[in-house]
Amino acid sequence: MDSGSAGQPRLVPFSILVLLREPEIAAQFSAAFRDRDLPEHLFYWLPSSVRAWVELCRSTEYKNANRALELLSAAVPELAERISGCGTLCGLGCGEGSKDRILLDGFRNSGNRLTFVAADFSQSLIELAANHVSDVARDVLGCKLDLTRDDHLSALTGAAQSFDRPAIYSLLGNTLGAFGPTDFPLRLRRLLRDEDYFLFDGEIFSPATLAGYDNPTNRRFAWGPLTGVGLSESDGKLEFSTAPAGDGFFAVTKHFLATRDLRINVGGEPIEIAAGEKLRMSSSIKYADERTLLGAVEAARFQIEKKWTSRDQKFLLACAKPV
Repeated sequence: MDSGSAGQPRLVPFSILVLLREPEIAAQFSAAFRDRDLPEHLFYWLPSSVRAWVELCRSTEYKNANRALELLSAAVPELAERISGCGTLCGLGCGEGSKDRILLDGFRNSGNRLTFVAADFSQSLIELAANHVSDVARDVLGCKLDLTRDDHLSALTGAAQSFDRPAIYSLLGNTLGAFGPTDFPLRLRRLLRDEDYFLFDGEIFSPATLAGYDNPTNRRFAWGPLTGVGLSESDGKLEFSTAPAGDGFFAVTKHFLATRDLRINVGGEPIEIAAGEKLRMSSSIKYADERTLLGAVEAARFQIEKKWTSRDQKFLLACAKPV
């Protein structure tokens, strides 16, 4: 990343398409606490959550980030040659941009500088991603949206397809397991052109899976939305577990358990949580084997073009094309 004066990062101007406005997010956040159910995307909104996410991505404890970066670094020379005709990379849930940067850098080194569409729920993360890739992307367009909404996903693919040449849609860091490994590929497939590509990855479940989540660094990230409304470990505890989720899928689940009566303020609205109540938090889906992961995408009428497996055999990256 380029630096400005006094060692500060240089802020890069870029355009952003806003499909989801802050009042809508605030309303979702309040409703989530009322319903005692925090969905995945709300973990990336508050400043406390963004800081914790960036810290988690840099942590050696977060094995999926490390595995994803490892596989992308190994795969990008072949990818850049295999799909050299592409002109746009669309990062679905791009986060702070570290994974997509590897792809953009690899394509640039092969002589093909891609346009980057940074799509995420959090404007703070979109801004971080834009600055992180500014020196390796041809151009950057941000898109602030809710990927669980079909109208938002349609607008995003329309924006990505407005640029010349085919597009690569990347869903990395086991994010497919958060959006729905059977539903999301179907939703995306309806919107892709025959010449586009889908790059995704996923974690193979094992007895060691839980340790990758129930650790101090990931706990700080999971606490992000809670600390944002004033909750601390004196108010309750986080509990993690794993369970079968049917058809070769496994879920890593977590929840907050109140250990005393609580009264919190969310967007000016007082919400009471009684001692013993649980606040459900988003789960992450894992796969019994690579066939389960690849089969979920193939069932949505994609053809797997190439796959790469991590050294520990517990993480898989694949490139697919619509058929």
